[in-house]
Amino acid sequence: MEQKPDFDKLFSRFLNNQATQKELDLFFQDLNGLGEEKLKNHINAEMQTEEQSIAVSQPHLQNIFAKIEQQIDRKPKSKLLWTKTWYKVAAAAAVVLGLGYLMLYNDVKQVNIVPGSSKAVLIINNEEKALDNKTISSFSPAAAISVTTAADGSIIYRQISNDTTGLSALHTVSTPVGGFYKVTLGDGTQVFLNAKSSIEFPVGFYGAERHVKVNGEAYFKVAKNKKMPFIVSVGGTDVKVLGTEFMINSFAKQTKTTLFEGSVQLSYLSKRQILVPGEEGISDPSGILVNQADTAATLAWTNGLFVFNDQPLINVLQELSRWYDFTFDAESIPNKRLYIRLNRNTAFKDVLQMLQTTTGLNFKIEERRLSIEN
Repeated sequence: MEQKPDFDKLFSRFLNNQATQKELDLFFQDLNGLGEEKLKNHINAEMQTEEQSIAVSQPHLQNIFAKIEQQIDRKPKSKLLWTKTWYKVAAAAAVVLGLGYLMLYNDVKQVNIVPGSSKAVLIINNEEKALDNKTISSFSPAAAISVTTAADGSIIYRQISNDTTGLSALHTVSTPVGGFYKVTLGDGTQVFLNAKSSIEFPVGFYGAERHVKVNGEAYFKVAKNKKMPFIVSVGGTDVKVLGTEFMINSFAKQTKTTLFEGSVQLSYLSKRQILVPGEEGISDPSGILVNQADTAATLAWTNGLFVFNDQPLINVLQELSRWYDFTFDAESIPNKRLYIRLNRNTAFKDVLQMLQTTTGLNFKIEERRLSIEN
């Protein structure tokens, strides 16, 4: 007769994601009869084997997640970017919070939800042309402008002469839900568009200023030109720069500008505000509020990552939904705050697993609509 593995062995194989189906069944059977204190002792023992002495406490375990997030290397190590210790604590949290089968056995209807990719549309005179990372083409919208769509998922405008004929013609690049794209403007300014975002710009620049309009979220690396300031209009806010790196986000009912390098001047209604690197300016009907920015988290999507540091669950779901193309009822989302770090190429089922592990909630997806089961 085959001998049943002891709980220590089953627990270790579960935390290391090595357990077979049969071992998982045995593990959760044994778990039902195990007291919480004994379980915490097992967790602490596992942490100590990794030379990590981490005390496990019941209330949300958020302090643990915060400490671990600070220790994670910035470079991707796996599709979920979990260190071995992070995986163990996340799994242990699921057990301590009574999730049990939830993480591995959640009955989610299979839907074709995949990560976003490099794709956009180019809009000229209300006509749309699809852009992706497979189509390579070139054309000339004005005498002095050459335009190339590249295989790396970008479109490049080059000003090849001083002829100003036709430079004021406006083009728009717009990304759908689940898309991102890079645009190089005629002056060499680089613009990275996040999902569900757009930029309207002249095919070339001349005169006293360079002026573009943005919706959604965009990261700018502005080419320096002291004689021609660069102005970004988004909603009722104007961001004026000479040459700098900054992010604009207008997805909420306010506009947030985060500065990484150089300086910018924000103009909103009758208010003016200068930002220095590391600051964010939030424009809303009350004026312009300046805070210290979480620059690493703000920049994460440009590096292929999601980084949420103490963010409300609803904010997390809003950003994920723009990338994975799903919907949810905002009013049904509980007030929880999360620390999560993910590669943007992570499979959606693994994203759900991470959310369930860190929130203690049971998520269900049907026909691209996410809901929470009671």
